[in-house]
Amino acid sequence: MRKAASTKTRSTLLRPRVQPPFDRGVLADLDTQLMLRVRDGSAEAADLLVRRNFERVARYIGRIVRDPPAVEDLSQEVFLRVLTRADAYEPTARLSTWLYRIATNAAINHVTEAYSRRQTAGRDMASAEVPDPRPESGPDREMNLDELKSRVSRAIGDLPIKQRVALTLFEYEELSYQQIASVLEVSVEAVRCLLTRARTTLRSKLAGLA
Repeated sequence: MRKAASTKTRSTLLRPRVQPPFDRGVLADLDTQLMLRVRDGSAEAADLLVRRNFERVARYIGRIVRDPPAVEDLSQEVFLRVLTRADAYEPTARLSTWLYRIATNAAINHVTEAYSRRQTAGRDMASAEVPDPRPESGPDREMNLDELKSRVSRAIGDLPIKQRVALTLFEYEELSYQQIASVLEVSVEAVRCLLTRARTTLRSKLAGLA
């Protein structure tokens, strides 16, 4: 009996590891295919992957950090991380989800560090805001569409960082609750709570603009 058990153990150890089944929809995604080629060492695929996604990632980061000079550097940092971690990539979800996760972490780190620098310099968050030189809307003045968008953008930018990220991913990037949960590495219920709080705050700040 002992010999049979030993033989079974050896055969188990020698058995090749079975890869987990991947979703066919994920594997059919062009960016996912490109990333798999990047993982295999294709410089051409890496170049195409960056060109296809750089502008979208930069636009997303810009909505989060509100620091235009930093957007280019942060976007380049995101793709540097993507390409240097290519050998560890597994297509368990669409590549866009992985990209958003890396971009979100870079953006949150930037916002947090910027806040810490202001605190060290003896300034709080409110003092960093630049007063709006334009007159406020009143009963005898109608706000145009560009001004309305600007007010909404500033209000979103004042949200706590994770609420800001969740709302941006849902409203602008059109990600589902499940995808946002994957990006933020939280539960779907946590995403629902973040969005509810963000919307409540925005309704209060933007009351009377509609």
